Amino acid sequence: MFIKGYASLEGKALNEVFKLERICNEYDNLQGSMFLDPSLNFDQGIKTVFLLYEHCELISMLSMFIPTQLEAEITGYTLPKYRGNGYFKALLTKAVDELRKFHIAELLFVCETQSKAGKEVIKALKANYEHTEYFMRLDLGRYKNRNVSTSGERLLLMRSGLDDLEKVIETSVRAFDEPYEDAKSRIENCLRSGTREQYLALLNGERIGLAATNYDDEVGSIFGFGIVPEHRGKGYGEELLNLIVNCLKQGGKTEITLDVNSENEQALGLYKKLGFRVEVAYEYYRQESSSVHLN
Repeated sequence: MFIKGYASLEGKALNEVFKLERICNEYDNLQGSMFLDPSLNFDQGIKTVFLLYEHCELISMLSMFIPTQLEAEITGYTLPKYRGNGYFKALLTKAVDELRKFHIAELLFVCETQSKAGKEVIKALKANYEHTEYFMRLDLGRYKNRNVSTSGERLLLMRSGLDDLEKVIETSVRAFDEPYEDAKSRIENCLRSGTREQYLALLNGERIGLAATNYDDEVGSIFGFGIVPEHRGKGYGEELLNLIVNCLKQGGKTEITLDVNSENEQALGLYKKLGFRVEVAYEYYRQESSSVHLN
């Protein structure tokens, strides 16, 4: 057995990971996929993927998404016939060692709701359930488009660049009540990415919301979507979402997705109203890295 760690994947290693994911998803009847894009991680040098091999065959892997220094979101796969042999714990040991170098103390294990194998691992680790997130996909046939170009819309959608960094950070801090440094790390990475766009929503020149998009072939994903507190409940969220969806459609995207916390009833209701449907549910379990049971 040997383990390799990577800050990013490409070529043969990436193809091996996709094959492993496909085999496990088919065996466990799962629909999700791992987030392997490292461009939003707070530090581009941190190793976020660990691959475990037996006789040159990839049999287990662990992936981390680390947008801030507060926590790392962890997912993993092991080939069915090799489960129960401690391979994921071996990978987790390597991952925790890497996280400690960057002073990251909190782990969030991500598990698709119907994954029995995943929940068994989490139970053994004694991690605590925190929340569930829904991965949603827009049903374009049901999409209720208000035709924002002629509806007398109130918002102006402004594409942002690095010159707008501080404006976007300020808006994000207001919308999500998050620390400045966390917002700065995520937004700066987004603005420097070649596959993402960052937008501000303006109302008579005032910044009242923001959203970002990620492009992957025919798929467009929406993230970082929010309205500042004093302007909520006035229909601006629906208008902004319409503007973003139409940008993606005009850009040739035939699939549009997003993620939402299941407890955010207001956002969930808005997304369903416009035609998004829940496709996969992911459960999140928290554990301090110092208390992870690796023995």
